[in-house]
Amino acid sequence: MLVKEAIPQQINDKAGRRLDGSEIRIAASSDLSIDGKLTETWLLATDKRLVVIGCNGQGPDVLHDYDLSAIKQVTCDSQIGNGFLDAVVDGQTVTLLRYSSAQMRKFGAVAKQLDALSKGDEPKPDPEALPKRCPKCNFPLEQDSTVCANCTRKHQVIIRLLQYAKPHWKTGLFVLLLILGDYVLRLLPPYLQKVLVDDIIIPRKSDLLLPVVITLASAGLLAMFSSMIHGRLGAWMGSRITHTIRMALCEHLEKLSVSYFDKRQTGAVMARVNQDTAELQRFLADDIYFFIGNCFYLIGILAMMLHLNWKLGLVALIPAPISAFMTLKVMRGLRRVWRRFWHRRSRFGAVLNDSLSGVRTVKAFAQEEREAARLTAKSGDLMVAAAEAEATWALLVPSFLFVMGSGAFFIWYFGGLQVIDDEIKLGTLMAVLMYSAMLAQPLTIVIRLSDWLGRVLAAAERVFEIMDTPIEQPDEKKAVRMPDIRGHIEFKDVTFGYQPHNPVLHNITLDVQPGEMIGLVGHSGAGKSTTINLICRFYTVQEGELLIDGVNIKDIHIGDLRSQIGIVPQEPYLFAGTIAENIAYSKADADIEDIIRASKAANAHDFIVNFPDGYETQVGERGQGLSGGEKQRIAIARAILHDPKILIMDEATSSVDTETEKQIQEALSRLVKNRTTFAIAHRLSTLRNADRLLVLDHGKIAEMGTHDELLEKKGVYYKLVETQRELAQMKVVDG
Repeated sequence: MLVKEAIPQQINDKAGRRLDGSEIRIAASSDLSIDGKLTETWLLATDKRLVVIGCNGQGPDVLHDYDLSAIKQVTCDSQIGNGFLDAVVDGQTVTLLRYSSAQMRKFGAVAKQLDALSKGDEPKPDPEALPKRCPKCNFPLEQDSTVCANCTRKHQVIIRLLQYAKPHWKTGLFVLLLILGDYVLRLLPPYLQKVLVDDIIIPRKSDLLLPVVITLASAGLLAMFSSMIHGRLGAWMGSRITHTIRMALCEHLEKLSVSYFDKRQTGAVMARVNQDTAELQRFLADDIYFFIGNCFYLIGILAMMLHLNWKLGLVALIPAPISAFMTLKVMRGLRRVWRRFWHRRSRFGAVLNDSLSGVRTVKAFAQEEREAARLTAKSGDLMVAAAEAEATWALLVPSFLFVMGSGAFFIWYFGGLQVIDDEIKLGTLMAVLMYSAMLAQPLTIVIRLSDWLGRVLAAAERVFEIMDTPIEQPDEKKAVRMPDIRGHIEFKDVTFGYQPHNPVLHNITLDVQPGEMIGLVGHSGAGKSTTINLICRFYTVQEGELLIDGVNIKDIHIGDLRSQIGIVPQEPYLFAGTIAENIAYSKADADIEDIIRASKAANAHDFIVNFPDGYETQVGERGQGLSGGEKQRIAIARAILHDPKILIMDEATSSVDTETEKQIQEALSRLVKNRTTFAIAHRLSTLRNADRLLVLDHGKIAEMGTHDELLEKKGVYYKLVETQRELAQMKVVDG
């Protein structure tokens, strides 16, 4: 859809006289004036005319009014925190409006669509140009989120969560019965003590003393065993259910696209996997039974009090409304205090993770004191928030407990009068007092239901939001199965940008035959890595088509595609484990003979067998026990073992010495045979053997041809080679 927001009536009226009633194709509002003040500015465009209207204290005012034929180009000029929409009108650049950084994507789409209208072309729609809103209530949604806080039905989240407990319903029912039995047994002691006082001790009936005492002890013993059993069963069941949720979450995360993780911090995703699932485990293993049990417990206590003496039972409830009011008000304030603590704890964790992850860089630049100061500052903020939270809790809890326990004063007074007047016996008064003391726990739990549920629901929604995120181009039934790809790759007028309004590649057209080697050349940011990312389908082409063997890459079964692409990255990632396990990562069923054969082809066998443990050598996290050249050759061995039809080499020989580069080049020469290969190289001389070189400049194809052909042209490639040659000579002189 084109960018078309709902236009206020006064803006519509002001523009109507200028647009002559023509259909408005584009309608977009910015949130800043040209001088940077917070106010609306509207851009309206028809097929023939463009009007920009600003809002000020005196009403809407027309700022620009142009015939579209006078506009030659529309662009976005992104600044820090804001941007400008510019247009070339009659040879001069005019700033149409200004907008904040939150609206950059929208006005990027506006620029492209307005530019197309001015040229008489049909503008291309951008469904993600406008901020996402809830289709029901129009409430703004979080970036890359479909969860609306206003419309989420809490009971549906709970029902969905309980679906994971369904396979364990028998165990859950048994645990619930044990808990209810536990609370029934807890209700017995006050009543039995009433019997002891009123019916045995005062009347001096010693023959009944032992049976009642044994019954009292037995009730306590049974309650203890019941609590132990349901605690163990609940912990086991909660852990099993949480394991199921965590595994479903992890499996779904593995299927999400690379772009999903590009927009999120790894720590934030890990928090959902660890902390939020831990919150759900507490709910499923303990909280839900604890809440149900306490509801029953509350009803049981009230029933026993009213049974013993309905007047004293009602007297005991006098503080309840005050307690409920205090709980609701106090907990709301406590939530704010604890939320501040959790936020600062998260920020401290982020800084700590950042500092430890970059510990080599910290030490390389002797910045230990600087990092310690950063951590000290964040820890100080956390300390203040923690102290405030604990201090607030320390002030509020005693006052709350006093109010909750004040019912005992009323019971003592009114109950004492009844005992003095012989209306009730002393044991009854003591039992009612004991029940009133027991009332505080379940009443607090029930009153805090909203706070308890809010915490659980927030965790569940965060988990389910990930699970509901569409996976990476799911293979529908119509997906084309291609178990034997030949390697014919075609780019047809491909345009792509990580942000749609800011393309990295522009109208790329390329036809690569099976077995051909293409060298990608260009300055940093020219679009080389983006090109290979599209071939791997880490991202989806936005305009044009990318075909493999004549089939649109979007329609190919993702498993078939990825299983036939091999990658030798600039910085190979090695998992914690043995060298053999890392080489065999591309082919899990490979035997040691296959691994050794691949290692020899990659010129890696000799250095591997020199390790004391050979192929069983543990490489450590990210392969820290190996040099850069050794890691690179292991990555090549992994690719050789994978035996791909399409090979991607991204700076495979960067940052290694000359001798290591020679060994890597020999291994790569074996690897590229009979494969469609795309190679990015830091040293242009390493691409001499490529069938063709594709020279990219600012996302466009600047030149294409063999090494010798491009040198003869003395164009972009020639300049790159000369620049690199001069740098090499400077290094020789310096050396």
